[in-house]
Amino acid sequence: MIHVRRTLTCGQVGLPKSKASKGPVPLHPLLADFMLLWKQKTPYSQHGDWVFPSFRLESKQPRVANMLVEDHLRPAAVKAGVLSSHRDLRGQLVDDDPRRFGFHNLRHSLASFLIRIRTDPKTVQTLLRHSDVKLTLQVYTHAESGLKADRGRITPA
Repeated sequence: MIHVRRTLTCGQVGLPKSKASKGPVPLHPLLADFMLLWKQKTPYSQHGDWVFPSFRLESKQPRVANMLVEDHLRPAAVKAGVLSSHRDLRGQLVDDDPRRFGFHNLRHSLASFLIRIRTDPKTVQTLLRHSDVKLTLQVYTHAESGLKADRGRITPA
């Protein structure tokens, strides 16, 4: 389980904003194994340290999300073919996709996937820690072409 104990918003450390956002988040065993390896590898693994610290700031703050996106998430999306790219003269993949892409896309993708495989909408709402199931279904889930959402169930259009 992931336990959210604090947040960083606009450079300010604070508490999670709602009861739902304070709740534990399930963690897949594969990710749990990766996180355990990371904890063993990072010099900042003490209770109270940020999970992904800024090494430049000696773990006093976490790495800024947009830096994690540019350094890790976006290149992984290009390599996986999620974002368009081309090879330069040295054969290196170059990101040429103008679309915004970040961690928030993963929330939308997870919600859409879970609804598509017929996960109960209340379960999806709980996993995303939304206070209202309408937000989950109307904003976070996106039907595939040829399918339509019918009260949380996906049916052929």
